[in-house]
Amino acid sequence: MPFEAISLPNKPVAIQFGAGNIGRGFIGAVLSQAGFHVVFADVQVKIVNALNEKGHYDVHILNGDTQIERIQPVSAVISTDLKAIEKIAREPLSIITTAVGPNILPRLAKPIAQIIRTRKEEGMGPINIVACENLQNATDKLREAIESELSDEQERLYLQDNIGFAICSVDRIVPPFSSENILDVGVEPFFEWTVDSNSLKKTDPDVVIDGMHATNNLDAYVQRKLFTLNTGHAITAYLGFLDKKDTILDAISDDSIHNVVSKALHESGAALIAKHHSFFSKEQHEDYIKKILKRFSNHNLKDEVSRVGREPLRKLRRGDRLLGPVEMCRERNLEHDTLLLGISAALLFHPTGVHEDEEANELQDRIRREGIEAVVSDLTGWEKEDEDLRKVIREYSRMKKD
Repeated sequence: MPFEAISLPNKPVAIQFGAGNIGRGFIGAVLSQAGFHVVFADVQVKIVNALNEKGHYDVHILNGDTQIERIQPVSAVISTDLKAIEKIAREPLSIITTAVGPNILPRLAKPIAQIIRTRKEEGMGPINIVACENLQNATDKLREAIESELSDEQERLYLQDNIGFAICSVDRIVPPFSSENILDVGVEPFFEWTVDSNSLKKTDPDVVIDGMHATNNLDAYVQRKLFTLNTGHAITAYLGFLDKKDTILDAISDDSIHNVVSKALHESGAALIAKHHSFFSKEQHEDYIKKILKRFSNHNLKDEVSRVGREPLRKLRRGDRLLGPVEMCRERNLEHDTLLLGISAALLFHPTGVHEDEEANELQDRIRREGIEAVVSDLTGWEKEDEDLRKVIREYSRMKKD
């Protein structure tokens, strides 16, 4: 059923770009439960058609019990169909969210710019845009891309006055899920969605989103999540891959891997506490680390190490989950040798067959062409005499030999 044939109910509307597992299982579900009619925008025709035909889907809470949440009503559009996007822009829209991945995010500039133009022409009021991606300042990057699509000065002024670009931190493990219904998704019970309150505009309708926490100290939330959950998840995946484990559960259940991951998280934790001591104490962060490790050990989550570890070049970017906590430790003269070991493991990640990863192949090709020393120096920005660079290479060589 095409979107044009869908009659939206008399409810506030939210557009969620990205109808994948995270879009449906996390962001879209929270928005729907807050009272929005959620319109998903995606390029996957099969998913878009299914959402329009059924008008609902089920979220399975993976906690060992039979807990299913029905998400309805929902509909969907092809995200490149600007006419359909324009139609939604005229609805009682108050929030646009994304969950497409950092590499796809800039492609959303064109349809979102169309929404902004349409609302300006119609004299409509403010809306908020929140990029829910595993990337620091993702919303700022999206704003830059949108602004490049708006050549008219009046459009830019309208954006400045009426569009809230809110940075956020999102946290929920949404593993691959098998079901007869292609729309159904499985999620862990825990979730956290924290948004910068200083960036939000007052909208009409102004809907209170219970599952979204607003704070004026977002930097602490973003770094705590990225340098704990994402750091631990990545290191677990890379060590698990080297030890021929299939899933995160298999890996974290191995005492030797568990101990390394725990030590790495305590190293990053020391830096986080030093930087954000007014936000959380050592005891509070210790509880947070325990909670993260317990989530990795959820027997109902069958998350493959090949999926969690994919795109190692993105995960090895400066400021991201591997180099970010190391740099924070270096700035404060704090121990970080276990975090360096995690970087070494990432450099050896190269799944094959059905799990083959383009970035992993690119990384291995670079190492073969340029040598490990040059690649590490380029990725980290460290001089070749840097002691941390030498430690990464030593651990890389040891693990490669083993």
